[in-house]
Amino acid sequence: MWRITAYGLGIARERFDYRFNPRRGHSLKLDASVGRKRTTTAVIGEEVPSPTVRSLQYELEGQAVAHLPIKRRSTLRFAAQGGWMINDNLYRNELYRIGGLKTLRGADEASIYASAFAIATLEYRFVYEENANFFAFIDQGWWEDAARAQLLTDAPRGFGLGTTFETKAGLFGLTYALGQQFGNPIGLRGGKVHFGFTSLF
Repeated sequence: MWRITAYGLGIARERFDYRFNPRRGHSLKLDASVGRKRTTTAVIGEEVPSPTVRSLQYELEGQAVAHLPIKRRSTLRFAAQGGWMINDNLYRNELYRIGGLKTLRGADEASIYASAFAIATLEYRFVYEENANFFAFIDQGWWEDAARAQLLTDAPRGFGLGTTFETKAGLFGLTYALGQQFGNPIGLRGGKVHFGFTSLF
């Protein structure tokens, strides 16, 4: 079992011409925390108390996005995001869960456990209406899992096409992506379809 008491600080900045479907602008978000962690190997029913290990745990997360307009209807989207946990006693249920629509397209949703990760995105968007676009993208990632007995790491990638369009309820997104992990061949049978929804409230 483990318990952590952490204190953190975060900053955020957003400057887009239109936040739901931007053509120009940027955003930045950064969060940092430090906490005191108590870890014990106690087993329910044991009468003898187990020793408690105390340690400091550090965590850093960030995301940066920039849109550069191309003529009247197109934009290039550059994005980078990442996270890093530092502690010699990490557990699987506290790791980052990456993969899927908001992190690494072409991978199953939240299928990758990572103690540290970084993902870079390049995306071309054709904006044909105020709340609608077509896009093509590539996501390049890196991650490691330091909670294992032996360190595991990979540099997966995903690429594909998608569209976002307006409905009465909000913005609906549909993405088709192919992905590659651990150097395995890319196959059409392994394609993933990601769905997303954004409320306009």
